[in-house]
Order: sequence, then structure tokens, then C-alpha cells
Amino acid sequence: MAPGSLRTVTVLERIYGIPSEDELAMLVGAAVPHFALQIRGRVAEYAAALPADHPRQPELARHLARLDELAVDGQPGEGPVDLPPRASLVPPPSAGH
Repeated sequence: MAPGSLRTVTVLERIYGIPSEDELAMLVGAAVPHFALQIRGRVAEYAAALPADHPRQPELARHLARLDELAVDGQPGEGPVDLPPRASLVPPPSAGH
């Protein structure tokens, strides 16, 4: 962009800008699997708003990778829960047994 020229910015950029490291850590750290992709979208917009060689790009890339993993794999330690079958889902006993 030529010196002295203006670029169009979104309302989000104008009002909020790029969050600080602490604000971003709070946003990403509170992510749960079903909101991970929405938060990832916001972080990706922040990364796109910064130059590729900006010092915060590696931090944003780490957050994006974590959110991708969270969206696909869920929370660490989550897995199938070993619960007894519900009575309504258990097939009825056969008459011949």
C-alpha cells in the first residue's frame, strides 16, 4: 500500500483490533469441542489481519492447530464412556430362551 493511502477495515477491526496474548489465551483456552471451529475462525481472521512475518504469527498458528485438534478429536481424556445400556435400548429377550 502506498504511503498515505487508506485501507478499508471492518467494524470488528476498528473497534476491537487484534487481542493481546492474554486475551487470546483466555479465548482459546476456554474453547470446547463444539465451539472450536467458531473460535478458530476468529483466530484465523486475526492471523490474516497481520503480516505473514509478524512475530505473533507462530503463536496464532499454534492456537489454530490446537483448535483444529480439539474440533476433530475432542477434549484430551475424552473417550467412550462405559455405561450400562439403557433399558429402552436393550433388545427384548427372545421367547425361546
